[in-house]
Amino acid sequence: MRVRPSEEGFSLIETLVSLAVIAGMSGMLFAAISAHAQAAGRVVQKREAILLARSLLAQATMPEGPGQLADAGRWRDFSWRFTRRTVGGGARDTTVPLQRVRIDVMDGTTGRRLVSVQTLRLSQ
Repeated sequence: MRVRPSEEGFSLIETLVSLAVIAGMSGMLFAAISAHAQAAGRVVQKREAILLARSLLAQATMPEGPGQLADAGRWRDFSWRFTRRTVGGGARDTTVPLQRVRIDVMDGTTGRRLVSVQTLRLSQ
């Protein structure tokens, strides 16, 4: 029995369908890889923001002097804000007045707050 030439190999439609399936799968794979890379970038950015906030908080809790922390600033791709507010020390309060020290670190381009740390220190 002899095979007719029209029945040999793949047809053009079968080849195009297989290419479309491969393209669709590749698109989904690249989207997943891209989302993973963006998430990893956000984790790195948040980690750097936490380290900056901790460093600024350590500087803010030091006694007043020549190295006093400014109320706001920028570092690399971050902007930060330093606030202090006195707590306690009211008419009936006989305890030592405290200050609440807070550092907010924001993304320098979007202004979105990445991390906020705070502590209490003795008022000076």
